[in-house]
Formats: sequence, structure tokens, C-alpha cells
Amino acid sequence: MERIKGMLFRLLAEVLRSDGQKITGVYERNDVAIRGLEGMEQGKGWFPLPGEPTPDLTSVDITENGIVYTVDFVNGQKTGFFLDQKYNRQAVAKLAKGRTVLDCFTHTGSFALNAAKGGAAHVTAVDVSEYAVACARENARRNGLDGVMDCVCANVFDLLPQLAEKPPLYDFIILDPPAFTKSRKTTANAMTGYKEINYRAMKLLPRGGYLATCSCSHFATEELFVQMLRSAARDAGVQLRQIEARQQCADHPILWGVEETNYLKFFLFQVV
Repeated sequence: MERIKGMLFRLLAEVLRSDGQKITGVYERNDVAIRGLEGMEQGKGWFPLPGEPTPDLTSVDITENGIVYTVDFVNGQKTGFFLDQKYNRQAVAKLAKGRTVLDCFTHTGSFALNAAKGGAAHVTAVDVSEYAVACARENARRNGLDGVMDCVCANVFDLLPQLAEKPPLYDFIILDPPAFTKSRKTTANAMTGYKEINYRAMKLLPRGGYLATCSCSHFATEELFVQMLRSAARDAGVQLRQIEARQQCADHPILWGVEETNYLKFFLFQVV
């Protein structure tokens, strides 16, 4: 890919424009340490397209599931938005009507916004990053959803135990954490972290409440993730009814033979 990107990026812009998309330029986010293992340099910036000026913007507006987002592709996490959860967000929206929702690790508010658009009575979006929370708050305002959605800067690992000391506030909890492990040697610690937040969420939910939970680390395999969920449910003293088991969108294909591509586990449960 690195060797042919000069041809590839030009054709990418050409194909997208022929599809009716407005393409201002191609921005590379090659600021990841893994490139060093392949002998490639790290960096980020605009790739020069032949005969075209270099853009001066750092963000762009996108629409997904009818919701408008401002995506900071220069300073945001990875490319500023996680497109692989598109249909999982739709699944959450279908269950959200009339619910009081807690969206943990909200990033720029995507699951929270889909829940709010789906008719949730109220949504609380939580992230440890002040910048992410500010983005989520602005996205809620832009979509006219700020009346049913509030955004809170907090550490989810601290917040969930604090909520246990209060009367039940939420009947739908969404857990979309970042990858807790990026190597095999830290997988055990990661599974402990996954169990902690899932156990806490299960304890908080009333009977009939919903839980959406996922992992985006391929090292946390489906087998390990399911095993963790069973253990968390047992310790929380709850029974789970599985509604759906999902993966990433088809435009993030799973290649049988490249195990890293099978990374996203997404489950919807009801506490019964």
C-alpha cells in the first residue's frame, strides 16, 4: 500500500468524486508506532494530489444514520470517527425509545446521539477526555438533541461504582471502551478491565434493562469476551437474554487467514 499510494490516492479521489462525493484532498494519518516495525516513517499531513492545491482545513462534516458530526481528522483519535460501528449504532437506536441511557466512553457522542435520535427519554454521554466531551456536546446541539442529552467528563471506572450508591438512574447502558490491550501479554489485564465495567453495568441495570457492550481489540477474542461476560453476569447475580451478537460493518471486512481483521465484538442483552 505504501509503495502504490501515489496511484491509489489519486484513483481514490477520482472514484469518490464520480460517486458524487466532494473530495477536497487526502489526509494521511501515519502517526502510529506499528509503522516502525515495517521500516516506515511516522507522520501525518496532506498527500499532494497532482495539480490540486493543499487544503487548509482540519475538520469536516459527515452524516451517518441521519446525524451530522464535525470530525477532527487531524487531532482526533485515529481518523476522528469510528465508522465500523455504524449499524451497531442503529441497533442501539431501535431499543432506546423511552429509555434513560448511559453511554460510557462516548468519544464524540455517536452512540448517545443515535439513542437520543431513537427516542430516548434522556441520555448521559460520558468520556474521560474534556475535548471529546466538548465535541459530543456540540454534536448534540447541532442535531437539536441537546434537550435530551447531557455530556459529562468523568472516568467510567470511577463513575460506575459511584452510581451504585444512588437509586437506579438508567435502564440502558452502553459500553464502547477503547482497546484495553494491543498485545497478547496484556490480554489478561484487559479482560479484568472489561469484566469490571460490565459487572458494574449489570449491577446498575434494573430487571428489563438493556446492555450494549463491545470490545474492539482482536486480542480479546470472542471466546474470551463471552467467557468474561458470563463471569460478570454470574458475579452480578443477573441473567442475560441475548438480543443480538454483531460485528463490524462490511466495509471493515473480516479476512479468514488474517485474524487481526476479526476484532469487533458487539452484544445487546436484556437483564431478565
